[in-house]
Amino acid sequence: MNWTPIGADPSTHHTLVEGVPPYMRSSLRSWLGQAFTYPNGYTRVNHLERMRKFDLASRGTPLVGKLSKDGPNGVFNSLGEDEIIRLLDWTVYDYAALYAGKERNKELESILSAGSSAWKVGERDGFAGLERRVPEGMQIAAESAMNRPGDGGRLLAEAWHATYGVNRQPDLGYRKSIEAVEAVVLPLVAPKDDTATLGKAIGQMRAEGNWKLPFIKEHKENPSQGVVLGMMQALWSGHSDRHPGTASYVLSTQEAAEAAVSLAVTLVNLFSNGGIARR
Repeated sequence: MNWTPIGADPSTHHTLVEGVPPYMRSSLRSWLGQAFTYPNGYTRVNHLERMRKFDLASRGTPLVGKLSKDGPNGVFNSLGEDEIIRLLDWTVYDYAALYAGKERNKELESILSAGSSAWKVGERDGFAGLERRVPEGMQIAAESAMNRPGDGGRLLAEAWHATYGVNRQPDLGYRKSIEAVEAVVLPLVAPKDDTATLGKAIGQMRAEGNWKLPFIKEHKENPSQGVVLGMMQALWSGHSDRHPGTASYVLSTQEAAEAAVSLAVTLVNLFSNGGIARR
């Protein structure tokens, strides 16, 4: 349970907030200011050289001149919310490679967490960076699925980071969600079919009629096989940008990608641990 100030509504006070709200600006300005002030004993990186590294990486409006003229506070105050998030994201990545950088990143995560930011310090594609914060239960389930051996976990991690990372790519997130499920389903359902897809696997499982969850009792109208196939079918049929050039082609939305990842997390976990199997 989180502490809530007197007079605040607990149901809304801890709601995740987007961008850089006013109450978080001072803390974030201070954290970034320490990253771009002067060289110190453990980084050995000149503050102007460091900003040049960011300018090259971001390929946006260069900030090194602003830093030289107005200092870190001047840079921070000149940036919009999205630009601040991108600078934070890069600095987290850059700090991770420096001595004591992990401790500095923990300080940032403490600020973001205390302020109920929608962003958190995490990892994308094997590198430290910012990613979207999700409810704790969802995060635990996702990490369990992503840490499973084999292609399923790896592809799910790619789907997760494409969906919740700073540079969100919902179309990639949706596609990787399907691939993650295929990676755990196809070896069980169609191990000898080199042309198998999730759609073909769904058809085969429906025809076989014996893929179920390990429940002792089943609802007559909604047996567990129907629930499992319904989840898989929703994921497969909801992929609207599978075939460019067709009349039905529509780019996946962020909301669709998040739903796809949620389904994939559940399916990867259940298929990987034997929860869904022939009974």
